[in-house]
Amino acid sequence: MKKRIMVTLAALLLTALLILAAPWKSLPEKPRSAAPILRVWVTEEDAAAVRWLKKQAAAYEKAARQRVYLRRASREETDAALSGAPEAVAPDVIVGGRGDTAVALRGFALILRDDAACRITPRPTSALFFRPSPSPGPTAQPMTMPPWEQIGAVLSPQSLLGAVPGTVTSLSPAADFAAGKADAALLTAGEAAALPTGFRAYPVPDGRGLLPVGALSLSADGTAFLAFLLDAPAQSALGRFGLYALSMRLYGPDDPVRYIIDGSREMP
Repeated sequence: MKKRIMVTLAALLLTALLILAAPWKSLPEKPRSAAPILRVWVTEEDAAAVRWLKKQAAAYEKAARQRVYLRRASREETDAALSGAPEAVAPDVIVGGRGDTAVALRGFALILRDDAACRITPRPTSALFFRPSPSPGPTAQPMTMPPWEQIGAVLSPQSLLGAVPGTVTSLSPAADFAAGKADAALLTAGEAAALPTGFRAYPVPDGRGLLPVGALSLSADGTAFLAFLLDAPAQSALGRFGLYALSMRLYGPDDPVRYIIDGSREMP
């Protein structure tokens, strides 16, 4: 009996030695499933538009269960991707630049110097359950605009040159206006709020003071992301960043300059 046990143990030991001595062939590793990544290149310079885009990218990740990778891209990179250069890795979406789909609007008003007018103050943040009280500043329904020949030169960014009569290109219209280089300028509501002098605000006729934030889709995933940006929740969120929606109004008389800009175009 004892001998039989010893023989069995010896056989088991020999089997183990043979297994260890044999060449080990590992099984092929099963590839890990990775969540799809949506690549968004950003060339847009407007800081508010970029902040809005980041917020919507985070919301899209939760809604679509798809990771969104945002990165700044140079004009050279986007040109290479659009030209189909073999070394370029094309993104799914490019926001800014030559985009053919508008996803948001930046807005400008015609600002005329008026030292007798009340200075606008920054809009206060609201307390819990209470709307903020209106800030002093220009009325949401301004007086009749004077004739263009009385206004004279209108300081303007290059992108709005020709939007109204008398526009003159300025690299910094708000600073030049504050320095007294002209009595009129095309400014955003934020720029107007920071002016050291009083002013009157008027809409730029026919919505010509509204500039699109463009985007370009390069894939089916990119098209789905742009559709998300154009949906009502994302468009409504533009009001939190001082921007304007494509097909809805976001501002009321308690935010007078943005209200004037928002009402300067016909709704679709």
